[in-house]
Amino acid sequence: MKRNLNLGLVLFFTLVFGLSMVGCGTFVPAADAPISYSLPDLIGVWEGSYTANQGETGLTMTVYEENGHYKAIFYFYYLPGRTNTAFMQEGEEGSYYMNVSANHSTRKYNLVGYEWIDRPGSSWSFVDLEGIVHGNVFTGTVLGGGGTFSFRVVRK
Repeated sequence: MKRNLNLGLVLFFTLVFGLSMVGCGTFVPAADAPISYSLPDLIGVWEGSYTANQGETGLTMTVYEENGHYKAIFYFYYLPGRTNTAFMQEGEEGSYYMNVSANHSTRKYNLVGYEWIDRPGSSWSFVDLEGIVHGNVFTGTVLGGGGTFSFRVVRK
């Protein structure tokens, strides 16, 4: 009799607790849930900023397809009143080309600089980007620049 009572209580609490959890909590997508990492989805103009040694810097990035390869133009510029004022002068800007790829195992985009269009000075070097897209926001890590930095751009 005691064993049947214990089994009954275990089943009762399992059922009550289980039903009470239905519809509760935050939805967390499975690791294999589809995330936008298709290269055509990245095509367009993105605007925002990135942080590197010089501080927060304006960024407009144009991603396009050319002869079956995905590329980007990384255009950076001074942001008045931001932390970049110690290292950049008003009107200082530059741009370079990047190769764009998607890493299907990490589900991240990788953008790697390869040729200057307009280099503001010999001390400037490329920074590369690695990130993910959520809706119209592309965020991630700035690779290079002597530290751990981030970027955030929004589709125009």
